[in-house]
Formats: sequence, structure tokens, C-alpha cells
Amino acid sequence: MKGFHPSRIRRLVFELDSLTVNFDQNAWENFRQYLCVLDDRDFSIVLIANSIQASEWSSFAKLSVIKSTGEEAFKNNSSLSGTDVFWFSEQGSLQKKISNSNANFAGSTGETKNNGGLQYQHLYDTLQIFHPSKITTSDLSTTILKLKHDSQQVPLMIGIGGPDECGHSFFVGELFDALEDQELLVSSLDLTKVLGTEFKNLDKPDREVSSSLWRSYEIRDWVIDDVLIPYSQGKQVFIENSPEIIQGFEICTFPFFLTPEMILLVWGTTVFLPEFEKLIDLRLLLELSEKTAAARMFALDERENFDKSFIETYQMKEGKYYSDYLKKYEVEKQIDYRINFENFNAFSIKEQS
Repeated sequence: MKGFHPSRIRRLVFELDSLTVNFDQNAWENFRQYLCVLDDRDFSIVLIANSIQASEWSSFAKLSVIKSTGEEAFKNNSSLSGTDVFWFSEQGSLQKKISNSNANFAGSTGETKNNGGLQYQHLYDTLQIFHPSKITTSDLSTTILKLKHDSQQVPLMIGIGGPDECGHSFFVGELFDALEDQELLVSSLDLTKVLGTEFKNLDKPDREVSSSLWRSYEIRDWVIDDVLIPYSQGKQVFIENSPEIIQGFEICTFPFFLTPEMILLVWGTTVFLPEFEKLIDLRLLLELSEKTAAARMFALDERENFDKSFIETYQMKEGKYYSDYLKKYEVEKQIDYRINFENFNAFSIKEQS
């Protein structure tokens, strides 16, 4: 399809009269579950049919219903023909009209391909295509592959930051898998238990150091001096057993091994401090609203309107500390990629303003 890129699609339109002509009750239930996945991924969904009841679909967050034929709906709604729209229909005449617009479409017949659309064997296979998180990590891994390809023997360190308990591990896991799919060698350091705003008020001996956000200076020295600096200098790093000072924090697995050919992911709440400045090559910041950050911290459903006291508690403590960190170290000026992380299932790269 001309100009089709899944990351640009925001609205999915289903012309039901042709798609569901042979549906039985079980097929309708499977279709509803399919839409639930797309709904969780934050797509706007439009259902079009002559005979459809909006009340039957009210449980979906971003779903609308148009009682019409597909061709009439396409003709009368200019918002259904943009580059951010993707149609599903088996109707050849409608496909031809969509093909002449800026929208994209899919169907299961050979006629679909002849009309310039995406042909699928099973409708549910398209879940692999419309997966914002997978698209995002795939795009990032392609960029990282190019960087590594230009300098294969040069260490490449990627820093990933974000608020407390925001879900770093999920994002890192997705990116880790995408990099390995590119046949890159990857390792990681999880600093969430040893570096962050929660340690700012811990009593520590006076010492000339750029930040007091470490659990201890001894841990800081091990991470920076024993791992990151040697790796950044192109040296092999091999540590057979966990040092006593980091036991119980699961920073990495042992024996721990790094070579310049590998990529190192370093992640945690406050990884964009001065001591990392000359070490990290690419900086990713996971961003989310205070409501979502509070929900994840207190294990609440972020889509629900829960008690505002949870947000207020977050704003007075962890949220304030994190905001102070962002301002003090001018973090946003350092960032290469900002990630909209409001939804685990639909995180995406924010466009530069």
C-alpha cells in the first residue's frame, strides 16, 4: 500500500456488512475480543453497518458507531479518509474508493490486493501489525542497529529513565527483545533499587559527589568505576560473582560480562545525572501524567477515576522529588527520544515539538 506505515494509524474503521456476513455467535464473540485488544492499545474504532446498536458497544473506551452503508459513510465523513485511518472491508467497490483517497484498507480476498490494499488470511492476524509498542521498539532497534553498524567495535550505552514504578522493566523487556531480533548482543543494568529520588534523604557521609540520589556511594562507585567507565573505554568487563554491596538488589545477573561489541541498557528513575553524562550515548525518557504515575505507584487502574487523594499524595512526595530532579539536572534538554508511556500496550515515540 502506498505510504502505509502502521505507526501513523490512529483510527480503525470496520465495515461490518461485508466483514461479518457469515458470523455466528462464536465468531461475534471472537470479534469483540479482537476489538478489546485494539481498544486497550488506544486505537479509535469506528463500526459501520446498516443494522447496529450503539448500546451493545458502550463498554469500549474509544468506539463509535455509524448506522449506514460503508460507501455512504465514506462519502459523508471526511474524517474517515485521512492518512491516519485504516479500513477493513471485503466490498470491492468501497475498496476502490478508499484506494483513491489518503486512507489505507485491508480485506481477505484476492480482489483486495488488486485494489491496492493489504490482504490477510485471518482478520486477527492484523493484531501483529497494529501493535504500537512493538512498532516503537522496532523503530528504535532499527535506529540503534544503524548506530552500532557504523561503529561495531565501539561501546554503545543507552539510558532509559522515567518516574518511580512507571514500568521501566516492561519497556526495557520489549526493547531488549527488539534488539535481539536484530541479532544484536545486549546486556542491561537495572538501577531502580539503588538509584532514585527515594534515597535523597538518606543519611550519607559528606563527600564531594554530584548527586545524593544513590542508595550508597559504594554502590555508585561500583556501577560507575567498575562497570560503566571500563565499558565506555572499550575494555572487556567480567565480574564473576556479585559484590557484597549490591547483593539482594538484582542489578544484573552473574557472572556479568560486557564487551565493546555489545549494547548496554542502563535503566532507572534518575539515570540522567552528571556522572552519566559522558557515558550514555542515547537517552530515552518514559513520560506519563501524574495521574498515571500515581496509579502505577499505588497499583490502581489508571483508566478509572480513582480517589484524587492518591494523586495529591504522589504530587507532594515522589512526584515532587522527581519533578525537582528533572529541573535541577535539566533532564529534558538531554533527551534523544521521549516516549509517551501512558499505556503499556500503546507506548510510542513523541514527535519533537
